[in-house]
Amino acid sequence: MKKVIFLLGLLVSACQPAFYQISQRNVHFTEVNASIKEDAQIVQTIEPYKKQLDAQMQRVIGYAETEIANGRKVNETPLGNLVADMCQQRASRETGKKIDVGFVTFGGLRTSIPAGAIKVSDIFELMPFENELVVLEIDGKTMRKLFEYLVAVRNIAISNSKVLIQGGKLKDVLINNEPIEDNAIYRVATSDYLANGGDSMDFLKEAKNMHFTNVKYRDMIIQEIENLHKQGKKVTASVGGRVEERP
Repeated sequence: MKKVIFLLGLLVSACQPAFYQISQRNVHFTEVNASIKEDAQIVQTIEPYKKQLDAQMQRVIGYAETEIANGRKVNETPLGNLVADMCQQRASRETGKKIDVGFVTFGGLRTSIPAGAIKVSDIFELMPFENELVVLEIDGKTMRKLFEYLVAVRNIAISNSKVLIQGGKLKDVLINNEPIEDNAIYRVATSDYLANGGDSMDFLKEAKNMHFTNVKYRDMIIQEIENLHKQGKKVTASVGGRVEERP
């Protein structure tokens, strides 16, 4: 690995204080390898912060009876269902409104939740991104595109829904145990990354409105697990019933 240090000399004009001109640029390359000795003063300076960070990362926030696994190119995963439900429930509490659907991509969840004690570090590994929980208002036509995307990519977990896939195509969808109405407006909880068209979900840009909750996805997962622990409950999740596939 190489470390590049740029030394820039900037000349500021007294007549035009907003104008900056680069007058000199010297570039020096230093290779970082085992030959570079540890700086005792730097180590001493950062040690208290490292200990504090390590303590925070090792803090136990809850317990899981069994491993809560994730996957790819499948219809459901325990972890996907768990986080999709968390999205819907937390967004409802934050907005004070009914949320019809919460969804997350399997690819956005980087690891599984281990059996036994769950530490803060486990959730940082699971969700390393700084994504925010948002609520979209979309019509039924856009909602149908979301489920068609689900069938096409097999990379989405969705709450409060039942999906029937037949012959590899979307056959039927129920939300709140009711068929999708094209002109109805649905509230959907997801990440700001996906809401802005991430993972080729450009159709979500058709949303009527987007509401920010100021809640980070990672914080949401940590806090929901902590809430279960305070209630004396372990984290559990399962698959089955949300997506049915027939020949």
